Amino acid sequence: MATNNFVNTSWVSLEILRLLVNKLVVSEYFNRNWEKDFNKEFAPGSTIQIKFPQRFTIVDGMGYSPQGINRITTTVALDNWIQVPFEWDDYERAVRLERSEEELRENYWAPAGAAIAQEVDSRAANWARLNASNLVGQLGTDPNSVQTYYQARAVLEKEACTPGRRCMLISTSMMVALGSNITSVFNPPTEISRMWKLGTIGQLAAFEFFESNSLWTHTAGTWAAAVTVQGAGQSGGSLIIKGTAGDTINPGDKFSIAATNMVNPMTRRRAGPLTLRTFTYPGPSVMTLTGGNDTITILPAIFGPGSQYQNVDALPANNAALTLWPGTTSPNGKSGTIGLGLSREAFALVGGKLYLPKAVESAAQQQDPDSGIALRKVIAWDPVRSMQVNRYDSLIGYGNLYQQNGAVCVLGA
Repeated sequence: MATNNFVNTSWVSLEILRLLVNKLVVSEYFNRNWEKDFNKEFAPGSTIQIKFPQRFTIVDGMGYSPQGINRITTTVALDNWIQVPFEWDDYERAVRLERSEEELRENYWAPAGAAIAQEVDSRAANWARLNASNLVGQLGTDPNSVQTYYQARAVLEKEACTPGRRCMLISTSMMVALGSNITSVFNPPTEISRMWKLGTIGQLAAFEFFESNSLWTHTAGTWAAAVTVQGAGQSGGSLIIKGTAGDTINPGDKFSIAATNMVNPMTRRRAGPLTLRTFTYPGPSVMTLTGGNDTITILPAIFGPGSQYQNVDALPANNAALTLWPGTTSPNGKSGTIGLGLSREAFALVGGKLYLPKAVESAAQQQDPDSGIALRKVIAWDPVRSMQVNRYDSLIGYGNLYQQNGAVCVLGA
């Protein structure tokens, strides 16, 4: 078979990778430090266990009273395969296909990179929507003042979120709702953001604001009557509850538990008024209650007084009421956009290399050193159909790190 001569494959992979990384906004604020653990060819679905640092309680006085080592872990899976495939037959290649590198870049490589970048960002935003447990605002209503965003900042401060870069991703309607406040309250965006990021607005409340179309609309579940805790003193990542048969809890639904309040993870107490700890049901599917006892998965896991990882002032009481989307009036079935306030300690983004085939016309793979995202391009000729097959593939994964401490949902319309 004749050598493919319309463009160098390795150059194409580098060019698309550059376009892809420069368009990332949401996933820019995901932690990428774990890429090295996937820095080899892995099968899709491969996972790593990440250990959190040990936390200790204080012993008062001279007496020696050792405490046990209790490490907790989180899992990051390399299980998101993103592909852009396209092809042309020999006739199209001979008489219709553009020839110059500039034309190829404009008509094929740039759109492919943009499509992959958007998918990476959209999946990142969805991961955060499902797994972030903190919230401010009202579902179905856009914030019309900066107070809501300062409330988001206060939440992260109470959760001991470490200093550093934080972003606030808002929808176009949330941007409009701020109205005339935009020019009077925002600090100018940084030069780097102006150059490379789309939708940059400015800085406010320790967040760098972006207008993002990658955000998701969420529809709340429906509860016919009270939903309550069944059994006092529950802790961990699941909760036994009871509601009305047919009640639904959608993936990403948030709720609070009566008299179960958040505490600072380091002081293990609160500063200021009581604030109910909010939880998320991460899914993966809609939970339909039976009318009897049902067990749901929750984030964050509940750690009560005495635990090295304490995050609430009291474990849930028996028959304690759950409140769906606290702060939202009549939330049943209500829909709204989930804006996101993120630090880089909340969620992980990892990228892995795919197998590079040899029995093809040409193949190349490049991996961005900063993001860990790899892009593979393969060109192969199909002798049955007389077609040239082009495919771009990227293998990535998302995971939870300090989702309780480093992320907050800002509710909108």
